Amino acid sequence: MSVQELATESPEAEAHVLGACLMATPAYDAVADAARVLGDGAALSPANELVWRAITRLHGRSWPTGVPMVEAELRSTGDLDRAGGPARLSQLAMAACGAGQVEHYAELVQGFAALRRYQGALARAQQTARLVSPTDVPDAIRAHQADLDYLAVGAEADEHFGRLGDDLHEHVKALETPTEAAAVTGLMDLDAVLKMRPGNVIVVAGRPAMGKSAFTLGIALANAGTGRPTLVHSMEMGKSEVLNRVLAARARVGLHHLMDGGPAVEDGDWTRMLRVLPDLTKLPLWMDYAARVTPSRVRHRIKALNRETGRVPLVIIDYVQLMDTDQRNGRQSAYERVSDVSRELKIIAEDTGAVIICCAQLNRGSEHREGKRPQVSDLRDSGQLEQDASAIVLLHREDAYEPASPRAGEVDLILGKNRNGPTCTVTVAHQLHFGRIRDMAQID
Repeated sequence: MSVQELATESPEAEAHVLGACLMATPAYDAVADAARVLGDGAALSPANELVWRAITRLHGRSWPTGVPMVEAELRSTGDLDRAGGPARLSQLAMAACGAGQVEHYAELVQGFAALRRYQGALARAQQTARLVSPTDVPDAIRAHQADLDYLAVGAEADEHFGRLGDDLHEHVKALETPTEAAAVTGLMDLDAVLKMRPGNVIVVAGRPAMGKSAFTLGIALANAGTGRPTLVHSMEMGKSEVLNRVLAARARVGLHHLMDGGPAVEDGDWTRMLRVLPDLTKLPLWMDYAARVTPSRVRHRIKALNRETGRVPLVIIDYVQLMDTDQRNGRQSAYERVSDVSRELKIIAEDTGAVIICCAQLNRGSEHREGKRPQVSDLRDSGQLEQDASAIVLLHREDAYEPASPRAGEVDLILGKNRNGPTCTVTVAHQLHFGRIRDMAQID
């Protein structure tokens, strides 16, 4: 038997993949291609797995994955020596395969891992065959067959497969306990009809200046105020603007005062802001102001907060059309990019149990319609958003088009899609000078 036939791993293939990831550029994101095949990296040798995990951590933060950054990451976790040291990282970078070959080599690495698992199953069967009694042979064969079936189907697929009746009694019994919403909006009438469940993707859409950011930031504050961890990816607004909006909404300070700063902030403004600061600083609310956010970054943030708090956070993305795909493919059209992002966010929500609320822009279709009320079909760039969403909330303000409207100060929250409840319209009040949206009964 030749050496090739005995091989159960391919150090060269692993080096090609990791080297490409260490040499990734904005024009070609090798990490995303490798991650689709390797996942968490259990297929790699122990030293290479440490390098792979460092790369994916950096990639999840949208940081470069070059040798210096990976070396610093490994050093910070105390794994640099176990990963082979700086010299090993340089060797890996020199072994990088060409663009477009990463998935091929990653599949080869994964194939060798499957071969090792298969050989392990055969070794276990052989050991059992030596020890089994003649009367237990049928049971031993069935056990071996189950082992092989598990390898053939895969652990992940196996977790999602089973008979309908297997869990039916447990499900009926669980119905005795009221189901708590996974997240809340803080708007009483909306919470009554919009039941957010783990794994839901909610799209909040509207034309510019309708109040999407005020609405979703208010949701973040209300949800965090109940003690639920909350994560906001703010790509449209920077830290200063977000903090001004939070202070304005909570302290009832004119947003324009805070935008101007200095003498524009009155004595009463300072008093009200100082009064709310202690509560705001204690909120389990995390902000990510990165201008470039990918689905993998969202997934890593969710996992990190879950580890830190023991709970899956509500995630708000402002807004989805600004997100990039993990492929960083400059040749993708906006439609293709938003479609890919939408599908990945749906998978992330289902995998992690998070509720993800995505702000989205609408096209100009509603502005040519009588009454200018938006429809779900007005979602810009992708019909995939409509398909993947568990609920779609469309914001509409008559006073945005007619300042003298008798409905000035009102916002219609149009539930154009709602898998967990009715489609209807909930009317709330806006105080955009404070950067907030409130229940009609809460106006003060």
